[in-house]
Parts: sequence; C-alpha cells; structure tokens
Amino acid sequence: MKSRKVKLTFTKDIPHLTFRTLSVLHDHNAPIIWMEVYTYVCYLNIHPISDDAWDAIKRDLNLLDSFEKVEEIDLLPFEEKDTEMKNVIDIIPHGVAVLSRSGDIRYINNFAAERVFRSEGKDITGVDIRKYLSEYEVLMEGLKKDKGKKPISKERLQVGNMLFETSLQYIKSKEKGPTGYLVSFYDADKTSVFSRYDNPISFDDIVGESNKMLDVINQGKLYSSSDSPVLITGESGTGKELFARAIHNEGTRKGKPFIAINCAALPDQLLESELFGYEPGTFTGGTKDGKAGIFEVAINGTIFLDEIGEMAPHLQAKLLRVLQEKKVRRVGGTREIPIDVRLISATNQNIDEMVKNKEFRLDLLFRINIFNISIPPLRERKEDIPILIEHFLRIHAERYGKYISGVDQRAVRKLINYNWPGNVREFQNVLERAVALSSKREITEQDIIINYNLLPEGMATGASLLENVENLEKRLISQAIENTKSIREAAKELKVTHTLLINRMKKYGISKGG
Repeated sequence: MKSRKVKLTFTKDIPHLTFRTLSVLHDHNAPIIWMEVYTYVCYLNIHPISDDAWDAIKRDLNLLDSFEKVEEIDLLPFEEKDTEMKNVIDIIPHGVAVLSRSGDIRYINNFAAERVFRSEGKDITGVDIRKYLSEYEVLMEGLKKDKGKKPISKERLQVGNMLFETSLQYIKSKEKGPTGYLVSFYDADKTSVFSRYDNPISFDDIVGESNKMLDVINQGKLYSSSDSPVLITGESGTGKELFARAIHNEGTRKGKPFIAINCAALPDQLLESELFGYEPGTFTGGTKDGKAGIFEVAINGTIFLDEIGEMAPHLQAKLLRVLQEKKVRRVGGTREIPIDVRLISATNQNIDEMVKNKEFRLDLLFRINIFNISIPPLRERKEDIPILIEHFLRIHAERYGKYISGVDQRAVRKLINYNWPGNVREFQNVLERAVALSSKREITEQDIIINYNLLPEGMATGASLLENVENLEKRLISQAIENTKSIREAAKELKVTHTLLINRMKKYGISKGG
C-alpha cells in the first residue's frame, strides 16, 4: 500500500473545516502526513490504508456539511510548485544555488552542480558553500555594506580553475526578513552562455571561412533586414542559437528583448504557461496574480524557439493561431492580447519527414519557414578547422592561464580526419580538454582525446563508398610513408608493389617527407 494524496472540495467556506476533516480520519484510524487548507479546498497526504477503510472515509466525508467531492491527485500544491520551480531553475542558462542563512546549499541547479562545482549530480545539498567557494565571505561583505541596504553583491571569483561573474542577493519573506541567499554564477569568458546573453552577438562572432559557411552567414545577414519568421536547421552543436542572436542583433529589433526557450526541456503544461502565460487561479500553486508569457514579455523583440520539432501537437495548434492572429490568449483566460514579436525557430530534426509522419503541422511549417537557414555540419566544412583551432586555442589558453604556441601536424590531421558528430560544440570541448591537460607549449596528438568516434577516421557520413575508400587509402599510404625510411619500405609494409604505391602517391598528391 502507498500513501494517498487527495483533494477535498467544499461548496462553502465552512467553519472548523480542519477539525471536521481530521475527525473523520481519526474515526477510521487514518493518520495524515501532510495537510494544506485553503478556502473551499483541503489537501491531504494520508498514511497507507486499506481500500475498505478509504471507502468508509469517503462515505463519511460525503456526510459533512457543504462537502462537494473528493479526488485523488499525484502532487500536493507545495510539491507541484516545488517541481515547477526546480524545472524552471534547471533551464536557467547559468549557475544558481539557494543557500540557508548559514550558507548551506538548499538547492542547486544542473548548471551549477555540473559546470561550476564539478559534482556528480546534485549530491551536494546540505554542504556549506564555503567548501566550493572559498571567497564566499567577500560576497557577504559586499552584501552587508551600507547596513545591509545593498540589494546585490557582485564579484569576479575563481571556482576551481575557472572564473565566474558571481552575484549574491537576499531571499526575503514579508514576515521574517532575510531567510537565505541566492548565489548566481556566470561564465567569465566570451564563450559562456552568460556572455552571449549579456553581450550582443554579431555575425563577426561566427567563425568560418569556407564557402559553405560564408554563404550561410550572408543568408543570415540578408534575412536580418526583414521581419519575417526564420527557421534554422542543422545538427546539434552547429551554432543555431548563435545565428539566431546574430540575426536579431543585426535587425531593426536590436536592443529589444531576445528571449530563447528550449521546447524539449520543459513538460508540455509548463511550456504552455511559459509561452502564453496564465491567468490568476489557473494552476494550484501558481502566482496569485497570474503570469505573462514570453510573447508578452518580448514585446517588440525576438523569440527563439529551439527544438521546435519537440513541441506537442496541441501547442503547435495554439502557436499557429498566435502567429496568424498576432494575439495571444493566456491559459485560463479569454482576453486577446496583441503582440509584436519576431519568431526565429530551430530544429535538428528532419522537419519534412515529421510533416509526412503527421508529427508536425504542415500549416505551422509554412508559417515559421518563410526564410530558411541550413547550417552545414563541421564534417562538410573541414577547411574551417584550422581557424577554429586558432579561435578556441586562444580562448581556452587564456582561460586556463597557459601559453600554447600551436598544434602539431599530427594533432591537426587527427582533428581533420574525425567526423565530428557533435560538430563545433564537440570540437570546442575537445580543444578545451587538450589545453587543460597539456603540459607542453604545443598541443600534441596525445592531447587530442576523442571519446565518441562513431565513424572510422577518414570516413564521412554522406560520402559515397568510393570517396570513403579513397580517403582510407590515402590515410594508410600517408601513415606508411611517414613511419618508414623509403617508398620501397612503405610498399613492403602495405604489401603492394613499388610501382603501384608510386602511382597512388601521384594520384593523391603525397610525397615522401611532405
């Protein structure tokens, strides 16, 4: 048996509601774990009892004055509110930790747990923040200046081997005053999520010199001058949000809000309220005054819907209506609120296949896909790898306080031969790890650690069988030439004739020593 969570509803606010309800439970020996009482409503968490006892309790509850109904629920109001709060905090694109007055960690989001404190999951609740943030008292001193009137304390602090813009502020209640603290961490380097939110991103921040990348950048610049919706497609890690921000900051809405939301990161009900807002009393535990959705908050600005392919069908229908009518209706409301926003969407899925499979609405695709940008994967623009090496090497060398002169040729070949399923995001992570682990001034092949080589080196997805065979043959010949003293010795190692090897070298432009 498990505990029962129930909601009791009454038609009038009767006196002594708590006493009458508890009397029924007492008569049937049903102890409670938790109880919440509101006008017309009572919530209970009851210890495990038999079905017979529960039937008897329901029978007696029906005899109470003004009793309307009893229903079993999955979450009590405080649990629902806590779950919703944690889901929202976890999608905040920077580190957040809620502290007690003494500095113990009450709650920490994924970003802070994994990227700031490098902990395995959220197993550090209850631990004193000073264990991880040695300069915590510096923040406290800043907050207590001017007799505690300062609303927030900000400092640039080091956690482990990384720098963060760190802020501390009070959490207050009306009755008791300060009850704890909220500490926030933002990456201090240019590549951090915080910097991208804090500083305008332009097309100059998008690194690439290949023809494919230059074509896409020029497309983005052209679309920036319009106000029509843009759909950005591309694999995970190609930089879709970077393009969305550049389009916003290049257009007429520059300086107005840019609000991004990941449609795959939120449950349907929470996503609906975040997009469209809700009226007072719509949700148990919701804000009593209701809440504006991002279509209202981003007035005259841009909304970026990442992973729009993950949006549930009923939300697709509601989004289509909002885009057509240029009005939004809050959840639980009837009033139509005019909106003025630009929509930029992104997906890493094959949206056309989703339409064929009835997973995405064709009419919505027409509405969001006025302009389309398809960002090529890194394996299709490997000529950009040298400039990407230079870019990320400079950033991470500065971040880790190291002098790195460059990357040796073997390491460069290893980076070029890899297929990069995680694209630029994976590339950046590999370069960061190489810089962090390197003990020399030059990154070597041994420093380039690749954990997810889904295809053999030299192979590329989308290439023909002949192209992959030639790539593999070229790589094997190059390695043999490099590891032997003569072409004859290399031919012997490859078990081919000297003449055949010379012909293949001519074909691929391979020379001994070059």
